[in-house]
Amino acid sequence: MGLGIILTELRMSTWVENRTDSKLGMRVKSRIGWRSLFSKGTFQQQACVRNFLSQFNIELKENYNDKESKMKWLIMLEKLEGLYGIRSSLSDQVGWHMLTWVNDNPLPKSWDNFLMWVDGYDSERAMIDLTIKADNDKEADNNGFTSDGSAHST
Repeated sequence: MGLGIILTELRMSTWVENRTDSKLGMRVKSRIGWRSLFSKGTFQQQACVRNFLSQFNIELKENYNDKESKMKWLIMLEKLEGLYGIRSSLSDQVGWHMLTWVNDNPLPKSWDNFLMWVDGYDSERAMIDLTIKADNDKEADNNGFTSDGSAHST
């Protein structure tokens, strides 16, 4: 039950922000949090998630901003993907993909390389958006509906 709640509630964000204390004047930020587990979820739902996460030594918190916590989440999700193929069940597939991409492609030190990194980030985001849209369209089509929501004519 805890895994089901995680798959529907988990949200991952990545963004680039201006920073005067950074050599490039930019810094990549990321966060893992919840859609509504803490704002509208019940104590029982939180307990289910807490119990599930304890198996992976992850504490239930509203947000995860530190690198160690985010790495624990990424490792857990990859393990669950290998065991159960959860990727397509996660409601925030784009967030997971981009958080993994940012983790695998650290911000470069030079401005020219940073500009190439930004192009790579934007391309990756566009690719995953299109891939997930195509997968969702295919799934909708397989359920007897077209991508615009209308039923197939028979």
